[in-house]
Amino acid sequence: MSRRNPGEDEYLTEVEFRAWHGALEFTNAAMRAIDEALTAGHGISIKEFDVLITLFNAPERRLRMSELAERVVLTASGLTHLITRIERAGLVIRTVDQGDRRSFFAVLTEAGHELLRESRPAHNQVVRSRLTERLTPADLAVLGDLWEKIREP
Repeated sequence: MSRRNPGEDEYLTEVEFRAWHGALEFTNAAMRAIDEALTAGHGISIKEFDVLITLFNAPERRLRMSELAERVVLTASGLTHLITRIERAGLVIRTVDQGDRRSFFAVLTEAGHELLRESRPAHNQVVRSRLTERLTPADLAVLGDLWEKIREP
């Protein structure tokens, strides 16, 4: 990593811009395509899918609302609105944390698990068509290594 002189930070270099802009363009296009596929095929948004898969991967398929908000990158109020919507659909339930009666857990229901199981192939198909099928296994390994290297600790 190089140090910059004062005034050099106003603009990204061309190499920096291409790397950053490419990541943004890819991410935005892929997320839009996943959202469209999930909405059309299963009636859920990418944010709803994100909540379901995050809960599926959590211990006991539940997380404190505050931790879930952090993991799915939503504000507390944004998550509350989203959980209310998917709770009405029977995909999650909220339960009181018995250890701290001021906190709530979001818990994946069997219906939520079933919708996740049904919608996961649509998600994976977009990931494959937009990323993994376009790269060699070696390219994917390098890309995975690069994301690990630059991911925040």
